[in-house]
Amino acid sequence: MNPWKECNLKLLAKDGVPFVRRKSGGGTVYHDMGNTNYSIMMPREVFERRTNVELVCRALQELDIPAIVNERHDITLDGKKIWSAFKLIQRRAYHHGTMLIDTDLSSLGQYLKVDRSSLVTKGVASVRSPVARLRDSSFTVDHLSFCEATRAEFLKRYAFDQWRQNLEGEPVVVDEALIQSIEGVKNIREDMKTWEWMYGQTPEFTYKLDNKFSWGTVNVSITSKQGLITQVDIDTADDASEDATMPLTALAVGMEGQRYDEEGLDLAIQRIRDEASEVFTPRGSVEKVRDVVGWLKEEL
Repeated sequence: MNPWKECNLKLLAKDGVPFVRRKSGGGTVYHDMGNTNYSIMMPREVFERRTNVELVCRALQELDIPAIVNERHDITLDGKKIWSAFKLIQRRAYHHGTMLIDTDLSSLGQYLKVDRSSLVTKGVASVRSPVARLRDSSFTVDHLSFCEATRAEFLKRYAFDQWRQNLEGEPVVVDEALIQSIEGVKNIREDMKTWEWMYGQTPEFTYKLDNKFSWGTVNVSITSKQGLITQVDIDTADDASEDATMPLTALAVGMEGQRYDEEGLDLAIQRIRDEASEVFTPRGSVEKVRDVVGWLKEEL
């Protein structure tokens, strides 16, 4: 997944919406308090994707929601897909999904809307498709009713004898205290907050863009791999000032090796000051570099 192509990172940061990269891969999804996320974990040898998809689908049908499972083992509602994914790890497997119950679809659209057609990635992009919201099919469905229906279907499938004898037991609430008490879970959660995990796993991509300044037109090509800038080409058009070439070439060199973010651009300027301060000697050179850096900060 490429976060710069999949979601509006600047708007997420502005609105205080966390960006999280999950372990299972797959398409980008939006979460708010109108969502319910479910996970089914089991030994790998008994895992079958269709079995769990049908389990969740039956839970929806118990709530009078006319969901079906298609030939690709996806749950659909009115022809719209209900997202889920799975991951196999050595002897374990898990299948999880996002159930949009009463999700704010306008927020979903604005946070996942990114117009970067000139950003070409080697990774697998999300396949954007219409999404189904349960509240559009039922006025009574909510988080609790979905959880209870799914739990009942899970017991029928994986603990039938207990379910038949009404020995369901009490559900365990996963809260902050429980998470803090499980060292492995706590460590994984902290690892998933690091820059190396959130951005450093991004496959190689190239972003080409151009802009016309008062002093001329600039064409930029940036290649990044694992969140680091690996190659930059900055060219000026015929209408650009002659004194723009040297400082912009220095900027391209300074950007290489930096993180693909605003801080990386600031460090590129500092690198020029430290290693080639003479580049900024001609009058106007600093302003041109600042113009380009300011524009790139808006575009990255």
